Amino acid sequence: MPESKKRKKVEERRIAASRDRQERPAPQLQRSPRWWAPLMVALAVIGLLVVVTAYVSHGQAPIPGFGNGNLFVGIGLMLVGFLMTMGWK
Repeated sequence: MPESKKRKKVEERRIAASRDRQERPAPQLQRSPRWWAPLMVALAVIGLLVVVTAYVSHGQAPIPGFGNGNLFVGIGLMLVGFLMTMGWK
């Protein structure tokens, strides 16, 4: 194949590729609901407060009779808040 035909084909491919890029709409990012971030932060902070309260009260608060289960509740709340950060956009 002569050199000029190769150049022509390469140029046609480049033009077609640029045309395809121009015609394709840019993907829209789907944003999180407005309540997502406040809930995420609130869960983390409430979980932290539950853990601190459980340590200070030797497991007698915030849920009386639950003992060290209060720590699991607090850590669970913080974990849910942390996992929500992965879905935040």
